[in-house]
Amino acid sequence: MMVGMVEETPEAKLKRHEDALVACMAEIERLRAENARLRSSEADAHSTLRMIYGDDSQPANVRVRAATAALAHESPSLKPVEAPLELVAEVVEPLAAVVERQRARADRLLALSLEERAALIAGVSNDNGGNGNDD
Repeated sequence: MMVGMVEETPEAKLKRHEDALVACMAEIERLRAENARLRSSEADAHSTLRMIYGDDSQPANVRVRAATAALAHESPSLKPVEAPLELVAEVVEPLAAVVERQRARADRLLALSLEERAALIAGVSNDNGGNGNDD
């Protein structure tokens, strides 16, 4: 005969088994509901992966694999983006026209006398020949 061992009564044993059966039935119902939700059209592959990697009861390697598979859909990949263009339309004057216009201006300036040219240049005075002597 064992000392310190209390033998379980049939009623206690029955109660323990009933409690275990109730717990098993609750878990079966929870799993059935989860299975139905996963098979429904509402749960796409990404939602399923998110649910798996967010479930702390899943093994770590399963959660890591689910997170790895879902990563490409959750974080956009970095790709080069073209800079926005700020285009302003300008009238482009042909180079030949620019050269012709500037030559005509230069010809007009060269046709002026030295006094008239000096008057067009700011800061140039013609006092005493422009040498700065007051004699």
